Amino acid sequence: MDLEDRELSPQNTEKLVQFQELSGIDDLDKCMEILERHNWDVETAIHDHLGLDPREMAQPAREMPVFPLQNGQPTVHRPLPQNPPRTQPVDSVIQRIMTYFFNPFLDDNTGLFPLPNQRPDGFTGWLFFLSSLPLRVVMVTFYHLTRFVFRIIRPENRPAVTDPTGNVISFIHEYNETFGDQHPTFYPGTYSQVLNEAKKDLKFLLAYLHCKDHQDTNKFCRQTLCNPQVIEFINSNCLMWACSVNSLEGYRVSQALRENTYPFLAIIVQREFRMTVVGRIEGFIEPDALVQRLRTTISDNEAFLVAARADREERSFNQALRLEQDEAYLESLRADQEKEEKKRRDRLLEEERLREIREMELAEERKKEEMIRRKQEAINLIPPEPAADESGICRILIRLPRGQKLERRFHRTIHTLKDLYYFILAHPDSPYQFEMATSFPKRTLPWQPDMDTYPTLAEVGLGASEALLVLDLDA
Repeated sequence: MDLEDRELSPQNTEKLVQFQELSGIDDLDKCMEILERHNWDVETAIHDHLGLDPREMAQPAREMPVFPLQNGQPTVHRPLPQNPPRTQPVDSVIQRIMTYFFNPFLDDNTGLFPLPNQRPDGFTGWLFFLSSLPLRVVMVTFYHLTRFVFRIIRPENRPAVTDPTGNVISFIHEYNETFGDQHPTFYPGTYSQVLNEAKKDLKFLLAYLHCKDHQDTNKFCRQTLCNPQVIEFINSNCLMWACSVNSLEGYRVSQALRENTYPFLAIIVQREFRMTVVGRIEGFIEPDALVQRLRTTISDNEAFLVAARADREERSFNQALRLEQDEAYLESLRADQEKEEKKRRDRLLEEERLREIREMELAEERKKEEMIRRKQEAINLIPPEPAADESGICRILIRLPRGQKLERRFHRTIHTLKDLYYFILAHPDSPYQFEMATSFPKRTLPWQPDMDTYPTLAEVGLGASEALLVLDLDA
């Protein structure tokens, strides 16, 4: 799909590419649909797509990285900054301080009311909660004002991610040099790629965000991630992706996952046809406790993968069944078409044969009509028979093909072969086309209906008495 064809503004185009990179959705039309449903709010759209619970993210949202345009087209390929940010923004520092002190009482909007799972117990707890309410109002107001001022004075403008794969590979090398290669297998690709692979293979995804400046990071990496039990469990049950939040790719992912502290692990799985965060582990955790947390989360959400696999197998089976049915239908259709084509060819051949027969019959009828007309004309063209006592008389005995015998007298020097021909033709039993020949010695008389001049009987050698045979040329 061409982005320019959709007439997007540069700002919306940047948000579209940013959302696609964070969500791992390849279909730009689907990305646009999700963003339009959330009024082009990338952060809200990402939270909804990943199934993030807003109650788990008490702090206000940080700015999302912006994807610039290059030559009029969206791009994520720009030169990396010479000194990429290594420390958390001031806004994040203030936010984490507020979260540390007031997290037990913060909700997902104002920070004034406790979460359902953190409500005070007993009279003392509620008394403390109510008595501290004015202080919380003041602190939350101070927090928002401070955050607003810092954003004006020091806006946080991070460059676009230019080489997300390079960020991940660089972190893996740095991690191996610092902590050794005894750790779960880190996926050597971008966050979008590992999301797609987990979705395609229907596997759990364990995303690890690494902050080397945090006090618990070294302890977690050296005691927990290198534990053989942890390594075996993760490699057997999950895809694991890891990146440093000090890199642009890691920072961008942290905007989507909204971690509160480090080390941070997010368990992501396909749930109701979208990749959803189903578990969050924040802060240091012992190896046994980590395995237990992972096992519990995977066990609680395994049913979604089982359902997805069953649904995929059912779709695959239905697709194969439809394909088989379509092939059978097409084969039956081809057979029917071949039968119909054969019937059509046979029908055409039969019609052609009947047409030829009809034409032959019509030709034969026309021929008969023509011969009848000619026979009738021949009757009028027969000359009178001379008397028996006239001189130069030729008495001719004629035998027709069917055995009938004709006898007549002609003048040898006056009558021609044409007169003899008309006499034979006028007989009802004579053939339409014939030749005349003497019986002994047998010779054919030189007769053609279209001759210019017709020889007399004497000229063709007929004597006073002759016997002739009529030869049917149509037989």
